[in-house]
Amino acid sequence: MTNALVWLVATVITVPFIGWYLVYIVVVKWTKNKRRSVRLASDFSTLLFMLGVYFILKSMWTNMSIWVILAVFFLIAMFFTYMHYKVAEDIYIRKLARGIWRLNFLFFFILYFLLSGVGLVVNIMKFY
Repeated sequence: MTNALVWLVATVITVPFIGWYLVYIVVVKWTKNKRRSVRLASDFSTLLFMLGVYFILKSMWTNMSIWVILAVFFLIAMFFTYMHYKVAEDIYIRKLARGIWRLNFLFFFILYFLLSGVGLVVNIMKFY
C-alpha cells in the first residue's frame, strides 16, 4: 500500500498535468461547473508544477537549490503587487493573493513544458 502511495505521489510531482487532471475530474463531478473546476484544479496544482520545475532544473544542474524557485515566486509576487496597486490604487489582500497564486501557476505551467521540451531535445542530442 505504501509503495502505491509513493508511486502515485512521485508520478504526480514528475508529471503535474496528471495531478491537475485528477483534481479537475474530482471537482467537476462534485460541482458540475467546468469553469470553477478549471480554476480550482489550477489552484491546487500550482505547487505540483513548481515542484516539477524544480526537479527538472535539479536534473539539469545538480547544484540547483529550492531558493531559486522561491526567489522567482516572490519576484512574481512583487511584480503583481505593484501592478495591482497601480491599477486598483489600493491593495485588496484576497484578490492579490489569488492573482499572485494564479500568475505563478501560469508561469510555472509554461516553464514546465518549456523545460520538458528542452530536456527532451538535449537528451536526444546526446545520442547523436
